[in-house]
Amino acid sequence: MSNLEKLNKVLCDLFDFKKVEDINYDFGPDEIESWDSLGHVELITSLEEVFDIALDVVDISRMYTIGDIKKIVEKYGVQI
Repeated sequence: MSNLEKLNKVLCDLFDFKKVEDINYDFGPDEIESWDSLGHVELITSLEEVFDIALDVVDISRMYTIGDIKKIVEKYGVQI
């Protein structure tokens, strides 16, 4: 499974996207109802587990959109 597929699986599982095509990199908490504070914690935990990384608090607080998530994960050496 590619890293993009892994990321998409995390997003689909956590944010209830029915299919990968529904994921929009501009979506954030305003567009995704399940992206609340608990959803954000679950997102961070999943990303760290799946990609074997430890996210910095500053990066965690800068995840405003799905596009931001992708960029931040890439910052930790994960090729997506």
